Amino acid sequence: MTAPAAKTMSNPVRHELEPLTKRFPALGSPVAASWVSGDMGDPEVPGPSLYWIDSIVELTPSTADDLKAKYRPIPTTNEPDVWESLQDSLPQSGYLSSPQLDAAFTSTKIKSKAFLAEGAPVVVITATGE
Repeated sequence: MTAPAAKTMSNPVRHELEPLTKRFPALGSPVAASWVSGDMGDPEVPGPSLYWIDSIVELTPSTADDLKAKYRPIPTTNEPDVWESLQDSLPQSGYLSSPQLDAAFTSTKIKSKAFLAEGAPVVVITATGE
C-alpha cells in the first residue's frame, strides 16, 4: 500500500486574483490574495497528476458576511494546512468552517477545504484538482 499523494514542488507565492476568481466564483471581487500551487505526488511516476492550490484571500467585508450568512460556518479547532511559504501570512484568529462552506469552493474538478477567519474578512482555501 502506498502513502497518499503529498504536496510537492511549490511555485513562488503569487498575488494575481484572476486565477483564483476563475476557479472559485464564491470569492466575489476579492481585495488581495497570496497563493501558491504545485503538484501532488512523485514527479517520477507516470500518469495523470493532481495539482494543489493553497490561498489566503482578503475578501470585501460584504462577501465575508454573505459567506457567513449563506453557509453558516461554525468555530473549529482545525486549522488550514497551507504550504510553508504561506504559513506566516495566516490570520492570527480562530476559524469558522462547515461542509457547506467547503462545497461553495468545490467544483467538479476541484475539491476544497475553506476556513473563514473569525476576526477578519479573510478566507483560507486548500484545494486539490486534476
